[in-house]
Amino acid sequence: MRFSVLKAYVKYKLGLAAGLPAFVINGVKECDNGEPLVDIKKANVKFFFGGRLAKEKEVLLRQTVADKIIKAAGALPAGICFIIYDAYRPLSVQTQAWNEKYAYYKAMYPDETDDQITLRTKRVIADPRRGHGGHQTGGAIDIGLCDENGVELDMGAIYLVTGKDIRTNAAVNETARANRDLLCRVMKKNGFVNYPNEWWHFCYGDRMWAAYLGKRKCFYGLVK
Repeated sequence: MRFSVLKAYVKYKLGLAAGLPAFVINGVKECDNGEPLVDIKKANVKFFFGGRLAKEKEVLLRQTVADKIIKAAGALPAGICFIIYDAYRPLSVQTQAWNEKYAYYKAMYPDETDDQITLRTKRVIADPRRGHGGHQTGGAIDIGLCDENGVELDMGAIYLVTGKDIRTNAAVNETARANRDLLCRVMKKNGFVNYPNEWWHFCYGDRMWAAYLGKRKCFYGLVK
């Protein structure tokens, strides 16, 4: 297994793979530190919320993650704010999202097998039937940039669309590239790791974060 992990890292570092395979990420040992979830909507910072969070009364993240997001927001240029699309996502919500996306692809590709539909669905959402993803730990956040009125900046691909353009290093227009670079720079400076297959997904303290940093353990696990 260690040889397979090393091989996966080498392919990723050489640019032969867009990201690390799931078995590497899932192989990280979770040692949850019991840190509480806090409501980022109560922060004294101008955040905007999109996606499913626009209608939610509270948006939860682990305490340290919330602190880091607040600090990162303070490093953005004047007139630019964060728009948060997703944060802590309970396993029940993950399951519902999985079922809806699976049904969508099943209707779109009626001649494909269940395995083929499952593969399509896995490309856009973690399978809750096989454990959990970063959002269920409170350590992952989907985030973008907007102006001070909440108007989203050009990121080269809309949040949650599919296609190669959503990869962080995809060839996008000059404005979108500058915006992606700004987002990554500010987030990484504050300790976050970006998931290279999605420009909007960043994490701290979960298995993905640990895997991309070459760590064998992480300190956020499934929130009970």
